[in-house]
Amino acid sequence: MKKLNCFLILFSAFSQLVFSQQKTENTFEKIRNHYEKMTIDDIRAMSFVNTYIEKAKKEKNYLKLMQGYRDGRQFDYINKLKYADSAIAISVQYGTKDDVSKDHLSKGVIYYYYFKNYKSALSEYLKAYELSKGSKDGYHHHKIIYHLGVVKEHLGYYQEAWEHFNDCASFYSKELHQALHENLQFNYKKAYLNSIHQMSVVSRLLKNYASCDSLNHLGYKLSLNDKDFVLENSYFLKEIGILKYHKKNYQGAIKDLTQSLPAILRRNDFSWVSVVYFYLGKSFEAQNRKKEVIQYYSWIDSIFEKQHFLSPEVYPSYNYLIEYYKKRDLKKQLYYTNQLLEADSLLSKDYPYLSLNLHKDYDRQSILEAKNNIENVSRRKILFAKIIIVSGALLLAFLIIRSINDRKIKKQYDLLQKRIAEGTYNMSNLAVEEPSENSLRKTFLTPKMTAEIKEKLEKFENELQFRKKGLTQKSIANRLNTNSHYLSIYINENKGMNFNKYMAQLRINYITNLLNTNNKYLHYTIEALAEECGIAARQNFSNLFFEINGIRPTDYIKKRKQDLGIS
Repeated sequence: MKKLNCFLILFSAFSQLVFSQQKTENTFEKIRNHYEKMTIDDIRAMSFVNTYIEKAKKEKNYLKLMQGYRDGRQFDYINKLKYADSAIAISVQYGTKDDVSKDHLSKGVIYYYYFKNYKSALSEYLKAYELSKGSKDGYHHHKIIYHLGVVKEHLGYYQEAWEHFNDCASFYSKELHQALHENLQFNYKKAYLNSIHQMSVVSRLLKNYASCDSLNHLGYKLSLNDKDFVLENSYFLKEIGILKYHKKNYQGAIKDLTQSLPAILRRNDFSWVSVVYFYLGKSFEAQNRKKEVIQYYSWIDSIFEKQHFLSPEVYPSYNYLIEYYKKRDLKKQLYYTNQLLEADSLLSKDYPYLSLNLHKDYDRQSILEAKNNIENVSRRKILFAKIIIVSGALLLAFLIIRSINDRKIKKQYDLLQKRIAEGTYNMSNLAVEEPSENSLRKTFLTPKMTAEIKEKLEKFENELQFRKKGLTQKSIANRLNTNSHYLSIYINENKGMNFNKYMAQLRINYITNLLNTNNKYLHYTIEALAEECGIAARQNFSNLFFEINGIRPTDYIKKRKQDLGIS
């Protein structure tokens, strides 16, 4: 019996431990731990993702369901768009405006990256951008800006694209210097590297090779020997190789381009794979190694055949293949000619800007150019007229505002000069009414104390001791052999102001009189004038001068010089 009781106790404890572990294992976090660090498009993650989604549906936890659909979108290569649409549907119903924006952006990335459907990608990006307005999520906002830049790059608007990427690089670089969680640090660094990679690409397409070279080496150095950024490092190595080709260092180009390929192939980034193949082919072409050229150019065609995508940059590979097979294999020549026509049709549809430059129909081009020239001349005339009108209005507004300000300055200057001429400008002791017998005295200073402070303060003023910097009420009280409280009472009751105002008036009165009586001070800088009267900061001096005199010191000096005929 004793043994049976012990067994039941042990069995109960073991059961609780097992069931507790199973319960813990089934939390959303535990399920997600199985796959969250897997590589994108790793289909093995989907068994766990489906468990996560089913749990969220069962518990009606819509925020977790949203995350589950986003995870499915990341790992299910075949059904990405289906999961993207599901994520959008849930975020519209249960998420925030930022959630909806992020899911539209992700759908756009799928259209761009996996289908090279730029029109659909751009449509999703623009929806995401509209929804992100007013958002405080700077990372997401600049992510949209980045992808809009990518579309513009592929349409051939290189300068506009560069501005997008530069804006993103500046933002991400600034944020990298903040104290961030390691996950955020990773995201910002990745975004920064992608931005400067795209800046490098666009700089190369604009033939700004110096900028391209600088960006390549910066990105390559930042991503070197970092297992989290192997792909990014390969992208920079790819650009370094392409730049070596342009510098006619063909062996160096082949080495770097070949070394960059494995990571880009693993990522299945067929767009950049085709570009690497193209420049490998170009490098071998420069060395007259036709066998290797044909190999790489035919691989570009294989990508086009499989993905129905061709980067405008690799377009000339077909010209080489057609020319090569002209007298060798008519069947292949016809095949590559048909491929070229199909590619041309694709480019005409997806790349209107580049297609205009690549197309061979010169007659149609001339007609379009003539039409555009007429329209552009008309637009320029209208634009010029608008600029003239707006500029004229701005100039008139500026002149009116300046005239009003000049009148105000002259009025204040004349008023100040009148006060100086009449002798009412400097401070004087206020008349202190004797308290009546039935009223309380305003102060507990004895007549003797008042007289002593008055005498010492007059000496302080006459000897210009206020010109010393850093004076405080306490330091002046010590100098007058009294305490700061008595000094404050005296200044308040006999000068009609507090200590700070009293010191400001002494100093500004002093410097104003110097400007009015000694022309050499009219040539002093504002800093020197502030130094002369004991005020430490230029801006503080200018503000106090304006507060007391109603005019800025620069304006007073200008008017005074005009009065005296001094240049």
